[in-house]
Amino acid sequence: MTAAITSVDFSILSWIQANRNGFLDLFFKLITHLGDAGAFWIALGVLLLCFPKTHRCGVCVLVCLAVTALLGEGLLKHVFLRERPCVQQPIADLLLSIPTTYSFPSGHSASSFTAATALLFYHRRAGIAACILAALIAFSRLYCYVHFPTDVLAGIALGVCVAVVLTPRLSRWLAARSKTTD
Repeated sequence: MTAAITSVDFSILSWIQANRNGFLDLFFKLITHLGDAGAFWIALGVLLLCFPKTHRCGVCVLVCLAVTALLGEGLLKHVFLRERPCVQQPIADLLLSIPTTYSFPSGHSASSFTAATALLFYHRRAGIAACILAALIAFSRLYCYVHFPTDVLAGIALGVCVAVVLTPRLSRWLAARSKTTD
């Protein structure tokens, strides 16, 4: 079963690699770096914390990012131990240096989608824009040949699930807490 999934994964990655071009190489290399260590999403969460109107959203984004990182980077990568495609079948023109962590699930995808989903609960337009950026970051991991499609899908699922489970609960708790301090 896993061999069949890996075969499909490599077929998709091969098609993407066969259709690369100079502009897209540069574009997706830049986009993928927005997701490095969740830095863009952490910065967004911290920025949202700075304003009373968006404070709760910032808390939710940051808590979701922390839980997603603990589950994905701290647990799942060490359970599955999946080597990256660029390690299993190296290519000559890899756009990035080979990451040192395991492949499954994609941390870039997980952090991007958890932050975007949490934001979507509070601000529809900003959340939709964040989801588009999250999708670009997730696809960049395939384009840059550092993740399998199933890694990215698992990262998306992890990120969305964490945000869907935590954001409403955190939001209610923060609202109740602010009423008791008023």
